[in-house]
Amino acid sequence: MLWLLALALALIAGAMSVTLFYAGLKAEHEQKSKPHVARNILIWAVLFLGAAFGGLEWAFYLLGYNLFTFFAFPLVAFFAVWFGWIIWLFERRGERRIWIAFLVALAILTVIAFNCMNCFATIG
Repeated sequence: MLWLLALALALIAGAMSVTLFYAGLKAEHEQKSKPHVARNILIWAVLFLGAAFGGLEWAFYLLGYNLFTFFAFPLVAFFAVWFGWIIWLFERRGERRIWIAFLVALAILTVIAFNCMNCFATIG
């Protein structure tokens, strides 16, 4: 039953991410004089998207699937399209440092998750 909680959290984070992406792009269009407002909203949107992906990965892990060894083309395509869109979005805005920082953080978290799927359960 815990996987349902993880899936619900991923769904909430995903909905929040889409809402923030919409608000960030709308703020970018409406407030040309304040680009930092749209940038901050878009950064939060990407963080919520990462939380949604993390919750989805956690739900699959609780069901017994390891996404790092389980290859499903639709799932990989889903993640790749989102990451490609984020890169395109920040490149279009001329903010390469932001998506590179997110990519580095993603790589670090992937290495940690790949090497220790259940580390937090063994710490406590």
